[in-house]
Amino acid sequence: MLKIDLHIHSQYSGHAYGSFYDIVSEARRKKMKIIAITDHGPNMTGSATFMHFGMGYRAPQYKGLKILWGCEANILNVNGDIDLDSSLQKKLDILLIGLHGNSGYKNLEIMGNTKAVINALKNPNVHVLTHPTNPQFEYDFDKIFQTALDNDVLLELNLSYLAKNMSDNRSLLLLKKMIDMTKKAGKKLIVNSDAHFIEEIGDDSILNKYRTQLGLTNDMIINNYPDTLMKFLEKKK
Repeated sequence: MLKIDLHIHSQYSGHAYGSFYDIVSEARRKKMKIIAITDHGPNMTGSATFMHFGMGYRAPQYKGLKILWGCEANILNVNGDIDLDSSLQKKLDILLIGLHGNSGYKNLEIMGNTKAVINALKNPNVHVLTHPTNPQFEYDFDKIFQTALDNDVLLELNLSYLAKNMSDNRSLLLLKKMIDMTKKAGKKLIVNSDAHFIEEIGDDSILNKYRTQLGLTNDMIINNYPDTLMKFLEKKK
């Protein structure tokens, strides 16, 4: 069970089903240490408004559980623009980005999609690239992995997509490549649930089956180093 999970969706993502208080209650029940509420950016169909992402400073805190306020923002175009303005980006505790359907993004094919993500990764406010081995639009994986590493953006091992694609050999090979490149660069990656139902929060049981196959070791996972993780998040502010 993860003690830190920084990719959790609430009902304000439009297609997730837990309230803020449901999520907090589940995290406390599981004795987690740090969680992040990271609803989809406002361009996603059915997602929260801009006001939602500006309310984090008022979110309550609980003894033994640190709650971060964030967003899984949508990359919008080839320039790498995302659906939160820069002032709001800086107010968040954590900013995740990714390519998503139903967000206004138009498929630019491999070259254009690669350029869009590379430009987005150069945004100094970005902390995490979500589900990088399973984008909803195809891109050049080697270039994307390397650009994230070069720009100090965490590559995410997304447990939801691992579970969804557990029989897909290509997906596992891409995950292994991402892990190998991260290891070679001497950096860490982040493991997140991408929870849309509260039972998924912090649940990394699927990972146990694939750790050896993927070459993933505990020292590579930044979730295991809360002080290092918090310093990384604060450094980009």
